[in-house]
Amino acid sequence: MRIFLILICLLLFPFKNVQGEEKQKIGFEPKYGFQDLAIDTWTNKSGLVSNNVISVFQSKDDYLWVMSYNGLQKFDGNKFDSYDQTNIPHLTSNTFYECAQGSDEILWLSTGASGIIGYDGEKFFPHPKNDEIPNAIISLFSDRADRLWIGTKNNGLYLIDKNQELSKVKDIPSVTIHQITEDQKGNIWVASDNSGAFCINQGKTTQFTVNDELLGDHISTIYTKDNSVYIGTLNGINVIENSQITSIPAFEQDIINDIIVDDFGILWVGTERGIVRFNTKDNIYDFFSEKDGLPGKRVIDLTFDKEGSLWVCTYEGGLVRFKAGIITNLTIKDGLSSNQVHIINRENDNIYIGTQDGKVNVFDGYTVKQLTFTEEFNKDIIRDIHFEGDEMWVANYRGLVKIKEGQHTYINEKTGLPNHKLRVIFKDSKGIIWLGSRNGGLIKYDPAGEHVVYDKSTYGGLPTNYVLSIEEDQMGNILIGTNAGGLSILSPQGEMKNYSIKNDDSGTLIFNIMVDDRNNIWLITNIGLYRFKNGKSKKIIFHPTLKMEKFFDMVSDESGTFWLSSPIGVIRVKQTELQDFIDGSKHYVSYEYFGEDDGMESQECTGATPSFFDKKTGKIWVPTFEGVAIIDPSQKVVNQRIPKVYITRVQVDNSSVFPIKNGVKIKPGTFRYLFDITSLSFLVPSKVEFMYKLEGIDQQWNGPTRNRRIEYTNLPYGEYTLQVKGSNNDGIWNESGAQLSFTVLPFFFETLWFRWGLILFIIGLFFGFYKWRIHDIKKTNKALRKMNTELDHFVYSASHDLRGPLTSTMGIVNLALDEKNPQQRNEYFGLIKQCTDKMNHFINELIDYSKNKNDKIEYREFELKNMIDSIWDGLKERTASNGVVLKYDFSSDQKIISDETRLKVILRNLIHNAVVFSDNQKPNPMVKVIMRQNSRNIELSVADNGLGIPKKALDNIFDMFFRANDHSVGSGLGLYVVKETSRKLNATIKVESEEWKGSSFKLTLPNEV
Repeated sequence: MRIFLILICLLLFPFKNVQGEEKQKIGFEPKYGFQDLAIDTWTNKSGLVSNNVISVFQSKDDYLWVMSYNGLQKFDGNKFDSYDQTNIPHLTSNTFYECAQGSDEILWLSTGASGIIGYDGEKFFPHPKNDEIPNAIISLFSDRADRLWIGTKNNGLYLIDKNQELSKVKDIPSVTIHQITEDQKGNIWVASDNSGAFCINQGKTTQFTVNDELLGDHISTIYTKDNSVYIGTLNGINVIENSQITSIPAFEQDIINDIIVDDFGILWVGTERGIVRFNTKDNIYDFFSEKDGLPGKRVIDLTFDKEGSLWVCTYEGGLVRFKAGIITNLTIKDGLSSNQVHIINRENDNIYIGTQDGKVNVFDGYTVKQLTFTEEFNKDIIRDIHFEGDEMWVANYRGLVKIKEGQHTYINEKTGLPNHKLRVIFKDSKGIIWLGSRNGGLIKYDPAGEHVVYDKSTYGGLPTNYVLSIEEDQMGNILIGTNAGGLSILSPQGEMKNYSIKNDDSGTLIFNIMVDDRNNIWLITNIGLYRFKNGKSKKIIFHPTLKMEKFFDMVSDESGTFWLSSPIGVIRVKQTELQDFIDGSKHYVSYEYFGEDDGMESQECTGATPSFFDKKTGKIWVPTFEGVAIIDPSQKVVNQRIPKVYITRVQVDNSSVFPIKNGVKIKPGTFRYLFDITSLSFLVPSKVEFMYKLEGIDQQWNGPTRNRRIEYTNLPYGEYTLQVKGSNNDGIWNESGAQLSFTVLPFFFETLWFRWGLILFIIGLFFGFYKWRIHDIKKTNKALRKMNTELDHFVYSASHDLRGPLTSTMGIVNLALDEKNPQQRNEYFGLIKQCTDKMNHFINELIDYSKNKNDKIEYREFELKNMIDSIWDGLKERTASNGVVLKYDFSSDQKIISDETRLKVILRNLIHNAVVFSDNQKPNPMVKVIMRQNSRNIELSVADNGLGIPKKALDNIFDMFFRANDHSVGSGLGLYVVKETSRKLNATIKVESEEWKGSSFKLTLPNEV
């Protein structure tokens, strides 16, 4: 018994699965007409190489191939890749007609002058039989037996069987073959030029012509569906069923270019005057042409893709796609007086639309007409439309007009209305009419003229007189949304309370108010969506991808879903999402966005205007800058097709492009890696999302993102695998996605042998460093010993140079104290001054030396002559006694950039020495300062014609405390300070001197300009 039950289960299990599977139907529900479908168009301005499109074919990898007279294009819904003579070397012309694909998945393309071209996913190549077939191939078809049928231009039909044997079908004359197809019984049907249609059944060929009651012998297209064969001629359509030939009267005398039948039994026909949708069951004929929005009336080819969209090839109009979108449009092309819509309402079977040009448009479901008002009234925008009994009330900034049976009654300030600039008409649950005005507050309207005004100065005081919206909550409170005044609530007892949304509401506009079935008050504002309850406002935070906060209105459909109009499109939000956010269980609200890619003529909705939910049809009408966007939530069908995901291009460092093959090796030194990706969903490509992960780098998946390019930089060497997942427009993901493995090769210094070499090198380097360090320590010790010697010398010399003048001064002071003669005493004081001057000069040299060691270098611009004049003024006592004069060899206003303090120390010492060692025996003792400057250096020279320096002393004059001879009166520190200060300035100092003839010191400084 158990074995029997197991067998029964095994038999039933697969049967249940088969029965449970439901194949996606291709086509559109019969209840929808052209007006219910969204239309998209591509032309040469949006990527097509030609507006004359011949055919479209979706290959097994889901790409769309677009054929034209100007080349072949591969389309992924986002961009076109183009192929022609520039990148297919086998082409002699750019004309492509049709595609065919067999079980080997090679794509075969028929061309106008190059025979058959194959594509294997990587490269294009000529068919092996091209030398044996004519060059002009019009049609191609691969049947279920993997035979390739070839329709030529004026040369009949050829066949390549599965063994790659070529033969010409002799039973078909050498005419042009327009199309080839196969019916469900395996019969091959052929459409010929002027020879009728042919049916090939197991080698037997049957011809159908006008003699067999065809409407013509020129067969442009042939299509099979179930047990029917549809034949398109220059005079209409024939149908062959059960060997009986009939015609469809609706297409009488129509030139038929293509026929396709969807899974709902709807016949789609491309003609010379447009596209026809024909319901054969109900005999309903629906026509769509240029006046309806088709970019070209001549329809050449029709193709349904795997997501159910219809692709239409037009002559001169480009490529068109019809899809089952939830948004249609009513625009000026449909009869609206203006595309700028401000208010929508319904009464009975008509939709009333108020527009920018001051007109009320009436739409009966088929046509649009306008109501006529006076010229004066038509000068302003229609702000609101309200129906009161058998009257229609229309408001604008010129007042209120009541229309009844074609008669108009105008109500404004002249007829007793408190304010005529009206924006809103609202009727509450008690039947009271409320009018919201632009500058007159809220008006409680009384047909008898006893109006009550609620404004800034009456009845509790509105915060502003600018009323944008009026609504009523479930408690009977009147909710008033204002411009720059927040929310005001008028209770049934007449009490007015004002509530702020922000601390400062001067920039807040409450465009509209909605009260949901839970008595939540929703404020739709220019600063976001707010929930108002118990006197407090809570801002709704949407998912971070929504880069916008301004909303114009919010309406609820029959399912409780909210729809918000905005400047960037329409946002759909589930009520449960909002409630979860309010309860704190979610940090933000998820949403679904609808815009131009979903069928809106313009995604920019009209500002500060309400949308309209039509309870009769369940549709939402949204005012936009391009007419009305009509949303039918019931048409929203989730796209269940899992998209195919591809890595389409790999580029490194903006130049090298690699083939999409696993195991590609990339040379070292590559910095930037670009990966182009795609997910083949054509319905709304802008909503396709991706997630990706580079194994070897990423620990987690990146995304989701809508960016179709992935970028990595500076990858270390190693092996990597890029994994990509993609979704369709409705968030159905291909979890397996695509992947690509590649290797980044190492630099030579990243290899193992290099590392061992590096280790040995480092060991040698440490050993060398050790040896160098020992040498450096020895060198340092030697320098320290020298410094110690110099320090001893310095202490000795400094004490001697200070003690000598100090001892002399003390002796002279004692003599001066005992001297009675005033004249002699003055001489003693002169000697004391000389000693103190000598000590002061020595101390200044020590200070200069110390400052040069410790102070920071500070560059600035200064005039050289001013510095030298200052130095010379300090030496005027000496220059006056020995008659030395100063000369310049540079411009008096010459400026240089250097460390002024240090340069002054150098020049003061050099000029001081030149004066001290001047030759009084010469008739014209002088000191000369010379300057030369270029872009790199500044050269300063101090020359004199004094005593000069003995030749044997020239090598030592810059040493500390060196004196050239016993007659030297200085400390021997000055030129040492000059040398050290020059070194600090990255300068060089050189001397040229000849005893008894003079000296020249040349200082070369870097130019800091």
